[in-house]
Amino acid sequence: MTMNDLIMHNLIQLISTHTGIQIRKQDYKDFCNKIYSRLKILKLNTPEQYYEVLLKVSQLQSVSYKENDSINEWKELVMLLTIGETYFFRDRGQINLIKNKILPELITKNRNNCHKNKDKKPCLKIWSAGCSSGEEPYSLAIIVKQLIPDLSDWNILILGTDINPESIEKAQEGIYDSWSFRQVEPQIQKQYFHQRKMRWEVDRQIRKLVKFRCMNLSQEAFPNQFDLHNIDIIVCRNVFIYFNSVAIATVLEKFYQTLIPGGYLIAGHTELHGQNLGQLQPIIFPGSVVYQRSENLQVASSSGSNSSASKLLLKSDSPQENTSIKQKSVLNLNSSKNVMQTPTQGRSLSQNPAPETAYQSVLKQAEIFFHSGEYARAIQAAKQVILLQPKHFDAYFLTAQAWANLGESEQAIQYCQQALQVDNLSEKAYYLLAHIAEEKGDKEQAKALFKKIIYLTPSSIGAYLEISSIYAKEGDIDRAKKMLNTALELLNNLSAEEYVESYHKITASELLLQVKAILSTFK
Repeated sequence: MTMNDLIMHNLIQLISTHTGIQIRKQDYKDFCNKIYSRLKILKLNTPEQYYEVLLKVSQLQSVSYKENDSINEWKELVMLLTIGETYFFRDRGQINLIKNKILPELITKNRNNCHKNKDKKPCLKIWSAGCSSGEEPYSLAIIVKQLIPDLSDWNILILGTDINPESIEKAQEGIYDSWSFRQVEPQIQKQYFHQRKMRWEVDRQIRKLVKFRCMNLSQEAFPNQFDLHNIDIIVCRNVFIYFNSVAIATVLEKFYQTLIPGGYLIAGHTELHGQNLGQLQPIIFPGSVVYQRSENLQVASSSGSNSSASKLLLKSDSPQENTSIKQKSVLNLNSSKNVMQTPTQGRSLSQNPAPETAYQSVLKQAEIFFHSGEYARAIQAAKQVILLQPKHFDAYFLTAQAWANLGESEQAIQYCQQALQVDNLSEKAYYLLAHIAEEKGDKEQAKALFKKIIYLTPSSIGAYLEISSIYAKEGDIDRAKKMLNTALELLNNLSAEEYVESYHKITASELLLQVKAILSTFK
């Protein structure tokens, strides 16, 4: 269903003003479907009537609705617009950066400051802003417990907030399906979670470290309103993608005021590209760009200008190499043309290949860099493999994956397409392209790519589940159910304990239960 441009504009503006959430043009169809689903539930006839219901949140009088009905409807709409998909230890690159670099630095500094100032206990404060159902703050709590053996001698605050009250309720419950553990090592899952039939509950000691509350980042007056001062790390990933530029600038300024001098803001890859960073200092690590509040309290305001490349810092794995880089070097790092040239230029494909051991050792090193979250190094190593072996599929695909994890979708697409020139039947290359299309909001392209996978590999359970999810989001329940039922048939052909391809350590029986649970939600 569609609605006229005027009421569409009014609803989008009202939502943006009230929540900071920006409805992108590519999401208009999905947005309309969600609005009409609320009309049906509320038994309203027109989008204009629904607009009036939302508008009454700031009014005292109401004709057919009580005052708090409007407030409740805002909660329902926010839950509909911000359904988040997350899992434990998401984005290994950033998780490794937090665990191996940022947290150890802060722990040492805070412990030393405690001794210097003769405080009773050192303090560490971490805020997961936009925590969804809680996997991220619990992941951070596990890392903190691993890094601080004398935890009882510290004052620890790990806070998870989200605008969606339903997500916060689930986070406080602390019980998760196996799908949330698809990137978790078995020993970590066994140590910090307790199995409850087919679900897993967060260990009590970890739960005690984390507090949750609902918060509207755009509207609420933190840090003063919630006494959120001197936070060491703010993790706010996949949140700014919902915000318009005004809301982003507002939230960034509040984050700056919330951080302790020297504290870090960690956002999703490229989420803040081109945005006004205010007084936050961008710093490049091999696995991610992070943003730091300067140790100097007298830092001058940027006067609304976007941060320039000359302000960037590049940090390496070695502490002695953590030095500022001149502007020219930083610009070279940020230029995709300088980072990666077309690998086959200037080299004939018919040249004799280099000895096998020469490129295999380099590829192995590239894979080590990739799996440790050092994506920039992985790209450079894979580039050397491509120079030695211009038709090496794994080198192209590894490069594509690394660019994707850095948030550089166009570079990822380029190298994925080059991988497909080497092997045009590669299922995993089409998977990556499909996920990139979905991230960019191009659902039609994503569906076409998943259909291509099904054509190439009719037994691909993952492709059926992925395309079912897209159909469900579009409101096409019949097709979603059809895809899920096909996946069920394929799962029934596997042995119960057999691991499902494309799913990290999930057995056929476990995935079968999850698919049945999803089907049961469709009326």
